[in-house]
Amino acid sequence: MSYLGRSIKRVDGLGKVTGRTPYTPDLVLPGMVHAYPVFSNIPFGRITAIDLAAIKEAPGFIAIILAADIPGENQVGVIVHDQPLLADEVVRYVGDTIGLVVAETATDAHALAELVQVKYEEYEPVLSMEAGRAGRGRLLHESNIACSHRSVRGDVEAGFSSSDLVVEGTFTTPHQEHFYLEPQSCLAIPESEGGITIHGSLQCPYYVQRAVGGALGMSLARVRVVAAPLGGAFGGKEDVPSELCARAAVAAMLVGRPVKMVYDRRDDVQMTSKRHPFEMHYKVGVNRDGRLLAADVLLESNAGAYATLSSVVSYRAAIQALGPYRVENVRAISRAYYTNLPPSGAFRGFGAPQVCFGHERIMDHIAAELGIDPVELRLMNLIRPGDITSSGQRLDHCAGAEKTLTKARSTSGWLKRLPAGAGRYREGWGVATCLYGNGLGAAGWRMDGAGARLQLLRDGSLEVAYGLTDMGQGAITVVAQMSAEAVGVELSQVRVLPTDTANVPDSGPSVASRNVVLTGNAILDAAEDLRNEMTSTAGQLLKCPPEQVEIEAGRVRDLQSGREIPLAELAEQMFVTNRSMGALGWWHAPPLDFDADRGQGEAYFAYSFAAQIARVKVDTLTGLVEVLKVWAAHDLGKAINVAGVEGQVEGAVSQAMGWALTEDLRMTDGRVDTVNFSTYLLPTFTDMAAVETIIIEEPEPLGPWGARGVGEPAIIPVAAAIANAVSDALGVPVDDLPITPEKVLALLDKADNGGLGTGTTAIGSHG
Repeated sequence: MSYLGRSIKRVDGLGKVTGRTPYTPDLVLPGMVHAYPVFSNIPFGRITAIDLAAIKEAPGFIAIILAADIPGENQVGVIVHDQPLLADEVVRYVGDTIGLVVAETATDAHALAELVQVKYEEYEPVLSMEAGRAGRGRLLHESNIACSHRSVRGDVEAGFSSSDLVVEGTFTTPHQEHFYLEPQSCLAIPESEGGITIHGSLQCPYYVQRAVGGALGMSLARVRVVAAPLGGAFGGKEDVPSELCARAAVAAMLVGRPVKMVYDRRDDVQMTSKRHPFEMHYKVGVNRDGRLLAADVLLESNAGAYATLSSVVSYRAAIQALGPYRVENVRAISRAYYTNLPPSGAFRGFGAPQVCFGHERIMDHIAAELGIDPVELRLMNLIRPGDITSSGQRLDHCAGAEKTLTKARSTSGWLKRLPAGAGRYREGWGVATCLYGNGLGAAGWRMDGAGARLQLLRDGSLEVAYGLTDMGQGAITVVAQMSAEAVGVELSQVRVLPTDTANVPDSGPSVASRNVVLTGNAILDAAEDLRNEMTSTAGQLLKCPPEQVEIEAGRVRDLQSGREIPLAELAEQMFVTNRSMGALGWWHAPPLDFDADRGQGEAYFAYSFAAQIARVKVDTLTGLVEVLKVWAAHDLGKAINVAGVEGQVEGAVSQAMGWALTEDLRMTDGRVDTVNFSTYLLPTFTDMAAVETIIIEEPEPLGPWGARGVGEPAIIPVAAAIANAVSDALGVPVDDLPITPEKVLALLDKADNGGLGTGTTAIGSHG
């Protein structure tokens, strides 16, 4: 291979490090005006009046957009139609958008939005998952259950009856704020023929296209969406941009001018979606040797005011509740509850990091009860080729869990680790494993396709359009590599175009580590047609059969005679002889045989596996936890860009360290208190652990060049490994995130006073 499996510099890197890359907030157009939302300052209530007197005569004021002004549908729910674009009757959280002020400047729009007076009949809010579960008082929607999924296999009760030991534990994980560098932003431009163009910081242009078309009552053919360079997303720009862009589009069509909207940081944190907090109860039966025999798992999450993407989070959580382990008898129930808090949506791994914390903590509890080394317990129960997952899917190939774990163990020196000790500073080691279903799975199968368009130009260069987006993770570079490899052009001669709904058919959302597999396969599909034209023409030029032609890295060669010409000469010949120089490629995930009622069967078309080992140091005087090193072993099929893989893993470790240790999102009466970098503590460069990335390449038959995704698997086991390591260092169980200094000191104090057990209920012999 010419360009795959190597470390390639980011093709978009220079513009980003020099500041030349224009992000959405940088865009300026003649006649452009600005919008800002008027949002609810109470968590729950009915709107009784809106007083606009203070803004209509104010300098800079242009318009106020309310629900009655929406020409199409007042609905923006991504999956469940439970969220109005503009609240016209009931507000359900602090941040629910009621209207949009349009003004000449951004400063004016922001100031005028704060002057709008909204009066309410206030209701008693539901501010916790417990209250949502109880269902007392006024319901947020028809029910306080946003969604429910299950995965049931075998006979759970019989499995427990035959178990020698049953271990139970309750584990909790918190909200997590995306805190992307670039806040939510968009620019809506009304077109002269009656259509509209949207530029935005967004992951899912086709979601936005549908949302804008619905709000305007306009056909999708008249709605063009262009994904501007993104300053980070992590899932936070999957659902929310549909709201921003549809509101800005309504404003732009009504005032007849381009409308830009950029959130400030404080409002972005208050108004936008978060990672779902989870409460998880695991009950697991094992034999005395450590074999898993049965599991009963209840997963409950906080959806917030609207369902947004809770359904896909709940689905993945139920399917992956037991991770990469063989368990014949399983009952996993996953529910999300509405509350009057900001919505919970997609966040890197959506649901998998939470349940990984659950299944990896219960595995450590089982290991402690049985006196088995935590790695040995996992190796005993890991899925291997030919085994069946807890969700009933046989993995005939690419079950790389064992290789990731054994490689992480040997590389880290796990077997040579020392006891934690009893001094002020204590070191601990923790391990965690995971599996991750690539793509949208059976629940979202109909959307799990993607396209790519290749255009060879007459100088031998190549333009590539694809339907997914680069969120800063390096997708543009990987797309360029795959295109250069597939077509045979020089990498320097490939230009990847901005993602634009006008260029490629609806390719679904840029989520679920879909880009490499789906875009890569679409590129190969397009390249096959294009190369047929290229080799046919090359055969005429070189006077040889087309099957004898090799095209690689910008050179065209007759393999028998050795005669060679530059690709530019071939491209020019194709142009002057009117040969087709463009091709559209498409790939869709194969059909999945899945029983949705039981949550059993082929849940995903492919899986990635990972095992991570963390070494930590805990200061028992201050409660501070330092992550010294993380060994991250990942089976990702073919590594397209090795440096990109390493960057994904290192970034994921940093992001998960924050979720595990420092990021403590706090709210009072539904209002976020930790809205900036001084109160919501993200890890800094000085906090970062050393990371050793271990790449394992078990080829995926369905993946391009054998590749699978790594962006989300990289984050999933980190927090669990850290929590297991802190538990090891302290000698007490850590079953609640984040592991703040206050929690560490409280655990130590409780242990010193004899009030802390193992953290689980171990029920003795059965059967």
